[in-house]
Amino acid sequence: MSKSWALESGVGGGAAGEVMRAEKLAKTYSEGKMKTPVFDGLDLSVQAGETVAIVGASGAGKSTLLHLLGGLDTPTAGEVYVAGQKMSSLSNSARGQLRNRALGFVYQFHHLLPEFTALENVMMPVMLGGADVKAAAQRAQALLEKVGLGHRIEHKPGELSGGERQRAAVARALVNQPACVLGDEPTGNLDEKTAATVFELMLELNRAQKTSLVLVTHDRRLARKLDRVLELHEGRLRELSLSDV
Repeated sequence: MSKSWALESGVGGGAAGEVMRAEKLAKTYSEGKMKTPVFDGLDLSVQAGETVAIVGASGAGKSTLLHLLGGLDTPTAGEVYVAGQKMSSLSNSARGQLRNRALGFVYQFHHLLPEFTALENVMMPVMLGGADVKAAAQRAQALLEKVGLGHRIEHKPGELSGGERQRAAVARALVNQPACVLGDEPTGNLDEKTAATVFELMLELNRAQKTSLVLVTHDRRLARKLDRVLELHEGRLRELSLSDV
């Protein structure tokens, strides 16, 4: 399925231009007889090119929600649609292929593979999508140059600064030009100045590629720079006005 078809088809009740949708999403963790509900009946719609911040208290379930949206965890009830595809109807293999094609992920800790260079780390999503080594390397190098790491492509993560590792992680998330990038506190492990630099870079690249962004963050100053700010509170999402952020 092409990205354009997915965005225009409205499969699963999605509106035209909608890249992600959660319907009546619920998640409950069970341990023996004890059940801990995180949220129940949560709805979310993300449009093409839209940037959305999700804020909330520690333990509110922000990371859990992001994992459900990205197909890294399964909901107790409800549905998630990504690029017009109903995640629950896909096999594990098909879900992995959809994640690779339509989603990018950036975490607080970069999760780069330490034995590979920056170039090789960024190449991997492209190669998983079926591209040959030369094409993957060209695309990865072009994006690493855009994030200011053109001179560091042969360096391994242990040879990069914290900010450089996060920039490489941003490049990896965007290398397949996904419909949506999911960020879980991607600047939370950086000093204030470096965090601001990486955040602005993410926004710049997202706008250039017209990619949506759903960002979990505790930093409300950064959240205010996005199109919408949603607060996860007592299992529900509510939209905040700028004066409330």
